[in-house]
Amino acid sequence: MGRHWPFVGRERELAAVRKALDDGHLIGVVLVGPAGVGKTRLARAVADRAEAAGAAVRWVMATRSASGIPLGAMGQLLASWDGPGSHSAHLLPHAARHLVEQAGGRRLLLAVDDAHLLDATSAALVHQLAVTGAAIVVVTARTGVTVPDPIFALWKEGLAERIDIHGLARAQSDDLVRQVLGGQVDGATLHHLWELSLGNMLFLRELVEGGLASGALDDDDVWRWNGPLVPSPRLTELIDARMGSLEADEQAVLELLAFGEPLGVDTPERIVDADALAAVERKGLIVSERLDRRVELRLAHPLYGEVLRQRTSPRREKTIYRQLAEALEASGVRRSGDRLRAVTWRLAAGLPTDAEMLRVAAESTMKVDYGAAERLARAAVEQGGGYAASVVLGQVLIGLGRSAEAEELFAGLWFREDAPERRTQLAVTRVTNLYWGLGRPARATTVLRDLGPDLASSTPELSALEAALFSPSDGAKQALELAENVDHPDGTVDATRLQALAVATAALRRAGRYDVTARVAARTEEAIQASPSPLVLTAEWAALQLDTGRCEAHVFTGRLDEAERLAQEGYRRAVADGHATAKALYAGWLGVTAGLRGTMRTSLRWLRDATAGLRPDELPLLAVLWCEIIQSAVAVGDLEPVPNATRQLQRVLSEGGNAYAPWAGLAPVWTAVAGGRFAEAERACLACADHAERDGLLPAHLVALHPAVRLGTRVPVAARLVAAAADADGALAVAFIDHARAFAAGDAAELDGVAERFAGLGTILFAAEAAAQASNVHRAHGGRGAGNASALRARQWAQNCEGARTPAIADLDSASELTRREHEIAALAASGMTSRAIAEQLVVSVRTVDNVLHVVYNKLGLSGRRDLGTVVIGGVRGLSE
Repeated sequence: MGRHWPFVGRERELAAVRKALDDGHLIGVVLVGPAGVGKTRLARAVADRAEAAGAAVRWVMATRSASGIPLGAMGQLLASWDGPGSHSAHLLPHAARHLVEQAGGRRLLLAVDDAHLLDATSAALVHQLAVTGAAIVVVTARTGVTVPDPIFALWKEGLAERIDIHGLARAQSDDLVRQVLGGQVDGATLHHLWELSLGNMLFLRELVEGGLASGALDDDDVWRWNGPLVPSPRLTELIDARMGSLEADEQAVLELLAFGEPLGVDTPERIVDADALAAVERKGLIVSERLDRRVELRLAHPLYGEVLRQRTSPRREKTIYRQLAEALEASGVRRSGDRLRAVTWRLAAGLPTDAEMLRVAAESTMKVDYGAAERLARAAVEQGGGYAASVVLGQVLIGLGRSAEAEELFAGLWFREDAPERRTQLAVTRVTNLYWGLGRPARATTVLRDLGPDLASSTPELSALEAALFSPSDGAKQALELAENVDHPDGTVDATRLQALAVATAALRRAGRYDVTARVAARTEEAIQASPSPLVLTAEWAALQLDTGRCEAHVFTGRLDEAERLAQEGYRRAVADGHATAKALYAGWLGVTAGLRGTMRTSLRWLRDATAGLRPDELPLLAVLWCEIIQSAVAVGDLEPVPNATRQLQRVLSEGGNAYAPWAGLAPVWTAVAGGRFAEAERACLACADHAERDGLLPAHLVALHPAVRLGTRVPVAARLVAAAADADGALAVAFIDHARAFAAGDAAELDGVAERFAGLGTILFAAEAAAQASNVHRAHGGRGAGNASALRARQWAQNCEGARTPAIADLDSASELTRREHEIAALAASGMTSRAIAEQLVVSVRTVDNVLHVVYNKLGLSGRRDLGTVVIGGVRGLSE
């Protein structure tokens, strides 16, 4: 059974219809547009509103089968009419009078769907009703076809307003899919559905319904399309009806384009008759476009190709590829792109192919289709492509998120190659994959050491890598020098040096050297923009790493606007290019940025998008993203994602060697907060900080210590923050330190100042928390007025945090009532713990617990334990400890 499809995205068209119908000089509207764009749905919405206002609505559905019968379309409306024959001069006025009488004194609205299929007499009757003002007419007609003269006359003579209906815009399409599915939808899936439907509502509906029926569209926390499109029978029938009856040569033209588009016109002309090309173009099934001196052909809609490819047998498919390859070669391979396409087609046809050309084709195809690139690269290796083909295959595997397979392949090459230049290039590629793809910096340093001291420092890129991995202060200088020389004298970018910079800056970010990352990324972006030729794939991957690294640098230095802008641009590119790993990285940084802003529900949405469909070993950053999901979920009290996020985090860590593993220690912090176990949360903060310090991961070290301040712990962390951030760049680390110092000193004025600084950095939730803490300190020292002012600021900031309710924010609700100890005991009681269990956990007496609870009840006006969960944060059942 299909889902409910709401009527959305037509506000502008509805307004135009209402304006036309309110015009005293018009008696109707003609809605004109391509099939499937929603003309009928819009007409029904107009008719429904008119009927609700008291009009008598009559529907006419014109069909091709009734188009040759006089009044065939009107048969149902005139079934009880005993009027003059079809040749009578009084036919039309009598029929019109009958319809008006049937309305019973109400205003008649006649809705005619597919008016281009009306028989001549029915069309004349519609015109008669309009001319005499006997009825309001709402008519739909398809573009690109001839409509009966009386219908054309409606807008030609100014009786009705013609309103052109177009397909849904991208944003409208996305919104409709979300409403239908009733949940979050992966960004790549929304893009996929848009590209296939191109705003056609009918096609969009069949794609979604077909995906649901086949299981390709699956809800695993986030709705996501898995696997290739297999057109449903209903969608196939719709496309068949759209394409109509085809001659053999016309079918052949469409098949050639389905497997080869876009095609220069001379390629199909060598295979099929030119008349067939002209015929399918007249039918609107293909489109032609002039590009310089070349005319290219494409199918008129992407779904035509999907349906044609699905029904083509493997034998016929090979024949088509052979025809395409031979025709292209016969017409002269004049462009580099043509040569690569010919090689791809020859391989698909089972024809002999050159290993080097297969390698080049694989490298080129990686930018648009990793699956096809893997087939080409493996064929190149099998046909003796040697070292170069194997390297390309490894790069394809990285692009597919199979970094472990790539490292296995590279390691095999490593022991077979002794040429210094190749070993250098291979070392940089391996280090990049190990460090960035697998998150194993220790193994990456081993690869560098295996080169030996002479070779390891023999090139600028290896020197920069070695310095960054072993000495961040020297590494910063050498990375900047390497960035200045990343391009050759001819302006092309050196791929090996770009890779080295990507890893070097990643190592420097672990040490908090964010400004170096930003400067290197800016310099390399200049070089890439100025390069006269496109980047090879290894350089593209390195550029991605530098770009997402710049997002990270902006995030942890408090430049959130810059981080968000870069990540948004990167996300749009990645989705359009079908680059799953890049899309996950950019979405992840958008989620982290939103979390720092305090917009926790937005953060959750981006983080779910980032993690959707990724394997645990596919991206080391997943350790950060799953922890961020837990934090954001706890902050807004939506604990449903927490158990799954915890399981996924454990799966990521089970792969071993993850460079971001210290972040995992933040998960217990927030699960403890969710259960009201603040002492446990404090211990988890310190344990996480210890792990990060041992691993030399400064961002995790800082981010682990600051929650201890946010939670109001009295554990002294200010000195540790100062020591950890000694070499860190950016204002956010300074704000963390000042927050810790002000809270430890109980300095309300300083806390107010820190809150303002956090707000200036865009970290609004931190600002609200610091202001809430300032309010408590003010009141504790008798400054009720100042406390109220701080609380007011805190509440104002908290209103922008999408319902975030951290312990400091929760204190605003009872800032003058509960102490931290009272809140902790109340939260534990609200979670269902007995007084004895609470006493054992907090190492106090049962009598103390009961006395504190009685104080809490009196302060909050509660009758007992059963009411605690409604007012105390942490009183949440169902979360596994």
